Amino acid sequence: MAEENQNKKKTNNPKTYQVRKECIKRKTMELSTLCDIKCCTIITSPQGELQTWPENLDAVKQVLNLYTKTLTPNKKANKELSEKEEEIDILTLVESKLDAVNNRILYLENKNAGFVSNSKGKVRNRGLNDLLIDWKQ
Repeated sequence: MAEENQNKKKTNNPKTYQVRKECIKRKTMELSTLCDIKCCTIITSPQGELQTWPENLDAVKQVLNLYTKTLTPNKKANKELSEKEEEIDILTLVESKLDAVNNRILYLENKNAGFVSNSKGKVRNRGLNDLLIDWKQ
């Protein structure tokens, strides 16, 4: 119980928040500078205040627009790709079911070809010679 209270105090500590916020902003700035890339950080404080790096809102909007432009075609491509994959999956499923049905038909035809009824209505097993004779005809 005492441990939970200490954890709450740590997360609600404004000094801790301030230090970590500045660290995140500094790391974002270093990443941008060292790697020569465009990046931004958006932080919402416990009071609901919005803070960004860079502090220039136009620069943040530029990065966000770049992100959304990059993201949108990928979503469309992924959607089209997933639809094509779904069609292929359905086609594969239908083809496999069709193969199974055809195999079952062949099996039953071969099974029935081995039996004939004689004149008395009794079913007798046809011999291999009878099948060869029918096959040659």
